[in-house]
Amino acid sequence: MDHKINLLSARTVSWDSIMDKYELCNECDVDIITHSCDKCGNGVCKQTECSWQFPNKHNSNYILCHGCFADIDKKLINYDHMLVYKFLKNNMRKRRISC
Repeated sequence: MDHKINLLSARTVSWDSIMDKYELCNECDVDIITHSCDKCGNGVCKQTECSWQFPNKHNSNYILCHGCFADIDKKLINYDHMLVYKFLKNNMRKRRISC
């Protein structure tokens, strides 16, 4: 019976004291950090909304947090729009301006 009391007293540890040992994800602030962003170094959890994983050399993954991915995505050129622009520019008849 004394053994059961020790088990119960060990279970009364609060959740906050357990979570103080671990840092939370910088994107969602819910889950525990499992990876770090290879660009900025912020910690991210394993949820797909928080991090992007890309295959890298030597069978490793390159991990980006959602914030860094959004910054890189803004800088990328949308080549579909450029192809349409070039097609229209090359295939449109030039109008003659009359005075």
